[in-house]
Amino acid sequence: MAKKILSSVAGIVLGAAALVGSTASPAAAVSSCSKTASTDHSVSVKCTSGLETYFRVYGYFCSTSSCSYVPGTLVSLGGTSKVTSGAYYSGQWYVKGCYVTNGC
Repeated sequence: MAKKILSSVAGIVLGAAALVGSTASPAAAVSSCSKTASTDHSVSVKCTSGLETYFRVYGYFCSTSSCSYVPGTLVSLGGTSKVTSGAYYSGQWYVKGCYVTNGC
């Protein structure tokens, strides 16, 4: 499934060498993100570089009636953000970075 990286500032479409269909700020606010684990009901993502101080993973979960992005834990850059849901994890996720704890 596609991975997406979103920034707290306006994004630009990245080239083919980056994540296809993804967006990120021109300053690469949060980068070097990778999924470290996933189950039927959770996903964990680690981001190791970028200009912003914190980040949060958003996982796309589906129940029998609908699908939606669910926010995970807010962590400092270099840490691992995890989201768990009672719904089923679809395999899709994105990361949002921020400079302050209430920005994500």
